[in-house]
Amino acid sequence: SLNVLCAICNEFYNANDVICSTSTCGHIFHMDCLNRWLRRSNTCPQCRAVCHRQRVHRIFLNFAARTEGDEDNVERVQIQWVPIDLSDPTATIELDGAVQSGTTVDGIDTYVARGYYQEDLLPGGFVPQNRVVLASHACSAHRLRTEVDLLVLTDCEYKWQSAEDGRVPKNALVAGYSELGEVLYTGRGVYQGHTILGKVHPSHHVLYMPYNEEEVNARTYEVLVVTPKEQAER
Repeated sequence: SLNVLCAICNEFYNANDVICSTSTCGHIFHMDCLNRWLRRSNTCPQCRAVCHRQRVHRIFLNFAARTEGDEDNVERVQIQWVPIDLSDPTATIELDGAVQSGTTVDGIDTYVARGYYQEDLLPGGFVPQNRVVLASHACSAHRLRTEVDLLVLTDCEYKWQSAEDGRVPKNALVAGYSELGEVLYTGRGVYQGHTILGKVHPSHHVLYMPYNEEEVNARTYEVLVVTPKEQAER
C-alpha cells in the first residue's frame, strides 16, 4: 500500500483501490468514500472547499514498496472535524484539542462544532453538559444531536479576529456551507451579555447566533482563525 491515508476512512490506499481527486482543490480519496460523502455534503472532506459530484475524476497512483520508516512519515492531520455520537448519554466525549470559546445563555461552556441541518452544514457550539450542538437557521435556534462534528486541533495556534458586515480575515476557518453552496465560517458575538458561537454568512453581511429559541444576528463579531504551528513560526 501507499504511505497515504484516505481522509474519510483513514485507511491506506492499496494498488487495487479506485481513487479519485477533486477538481477544485486536488485532494484524493477512495471513490466509494467520496461518493458517500457527497450524498450529504457538497464540500471537500479535507479542506471544505465547495466540491460537486460532477467535478470528481479518477486518478492512478504509482505504488512502490514500503520501507521501515514509512510509519513514522504519516502526515498528521492538525485541523480535524471529529464526528461525535450524542445519542448515547453514557458515552464519553473527549475534549482534548477542542476549542472552548463561548457559553450558552445559562453560562455553560460551549466548544466549536458544526452539524447538518436540512441541506446546510451549520457552524455552532457543542454543549457537553447537555450533549447537544446549538446552531441557528432560518430565524430559529436548533438543537442538533445527529451528524455533528467537534473541532479538534493538534499543534495549532488559533485566535479570534474582529470583523464586520459579513467580512472574514485571511485564513478564517471554513466550517460549513449553505444549501446554495456558500461557505460559512465559525464566528462568535456578544448578545445580551453572552458570548455565543455562530456562523458568519458573508452574503447576508452578519453573524447569526442561536439565542433561546431564536436566531439573532450581529454586524460586528469575531472570526476563528487557525494556523498550524509550523506555518505560524515561519
